[in-house]
Amino acid sequence: MGKKKLYRAKELADDKNRDELLEILKKPKYFCKKCLRAASEGSYLCKPEKLKKREE
Repeated sequence: MGKKKLYRAKELADDKNRDELLEILKKPKYFCKKCLRAASEGSYLCKPEKLKKREE
């Protein structure tokens, strides 16, 4: 599948790609400033910004 933008979510969310999509979303490190989606790598987003670590 390669690195595709998450705005193509319908294409990625079919059954054969579901595991790969879940891997992208499992531990988000970035969010999109434009549409507020989250992903593990900024390259999956249209306007990525790194998430800050939350102190617990």
